[in-house]
Amino acid sequence: MPLALQFNFPDKIITVPAPDITLDLQFLINSIREAEDDISPGMAYPKIADAFGKQDLGGGVTVGMTVVLLDGWRVKFEDRPGPNTISTTISGGNFVGEAGANPVAPATYIQVTVAQSTSASIITPQSDTNLVYLVESLRNSHPAFGNVFYWDPYAGLDTNSGLTPSAAVNTFAAAHSLATAGNGDVIFCRSTDPSGTTIVDETIIITKHNLKVRGPGNDIQIIPSSTTSPTFSVSADNVEVSGFYIETAPTGGQNAITVTGNNILIRDLWISNVSGHGISFSSSARCRVLTSVIENCALDSLHLGNSTSQSLLSKCILDNSANGLILSGTGITDNVVENCLIYKNSSYGVNIGTGVARTTFRSGNTITNNTTANVLDLGTETYIESPSGGASTSDIADAVWNEVISDHQAADTTGRTLKDAKKKATLASIK
Repeated sequence: MPLALQFNFPDKIITVPAPDITLDLQFLINSIREAEDDISPGMAYPKIADAFGKQDLGGGVTVGMTVVLLDGWRVKFEDRPGPNTISTTISGGNFVGEAGANPVAPATYIQVTVAQSTSASIITPQSDTNLVYLVESLRNSHPAFGNVFYWDPYAGLDTNSGLTPSAAVNTFAAAHSLATAGNGDVIFCRSTDPSGTTIVDETIIITKHNLKVRGPGNDIQIIPSSTTSPTFSVSADNVEVSGFYIETAPTGGQNAITVTGNNILIRDLWISNVSGHGISFSSSARCRVLTSVIENCALDSLHLGNSTSQSLLSKCILDNSANGLILSGTGITDNVVENCLIYKNSSYGVNIGTGVARTTFRSGNTITNNTTANVLDLGTETYIESPSGGASTSDIADAVWNEVISDHQAADTTGRTLKDAKKKATLASIK
């Protein structure tokens, strides 16, 4: 308990008696109000100080306090005998004098530090939950409303808490152990290697439902030396993997990503130099692969295996693999491909096996320059929207000609004039 402050009204000095070396502004303003209320001498003098703040903002947050000493009043810590200087502190908000005057009086063998609180609040919650929910609600799928953990493969320590970027863990396994299944937690991967690229020799195993794993892009390159496991294994549901460059070991025939969970979101990945499949799905439903490049795979860029249904491949590039996309197995139904570029694969661009039902290619896919053929379709009820499947240049030219010229019959129109000119030129060449 601090000693009572001493008020010298004629000299306008408030003394903090020895041996106290700290002064809290709330204690100061409480003492001032008591002194002002005293009949003698307080009520005979003008007001000593103004104070502002402490309004409740809700959620455990209050506005910071500001104390302003008026009419030349100052605070002084009691003189010390020396020879050592005593360090003292005034804290708990903002402390100023009227019109910029110094509110601290000098004292012998005393050094005063005023710990100003320039922030609008002096109490802050651990996290802004409302802001987190607002930002995540803007995502069109897989929002993360749970806890946030940080994974730093270069500078992290597995003994850290993982709760802040500066306290990141070193391995994904440690970050995964911190997350709670079903909670909607997110793991952010940080790239802090001074070279600009952080290379990770670790296989990533995700077994907790609703976990989101997000990286910064090509800055994080996950290239394991292990030849016995896929680079990523996802067996949980409602998982997101985004923002990484991924390879496998050069040998071993492993996949870059193996998925057996449902409602998986894979986006913004660059997958290359893979000794097996780029991404392989089996026993999965309602999965999505978006805005990713999958290339240079010893097997297929994307493999949809047994019991894969209602999955979407959108805005991806599949190239330089055996097949760009292969659907092979039983129970494969209702999968959709849209707006993709599938080219320069050594076998087929798209290989649809027997028993594969209702595969849909829509919205302008380009499937071209694949060695064996662009499309092999042995499935049932396949729908390929033109020009998907690799329409030839002559097909495209004929379609343009029909649209611009052949279908226009009205006399004196540009289309009719060009059509007649073409007919005349054709007859002249025959003669």
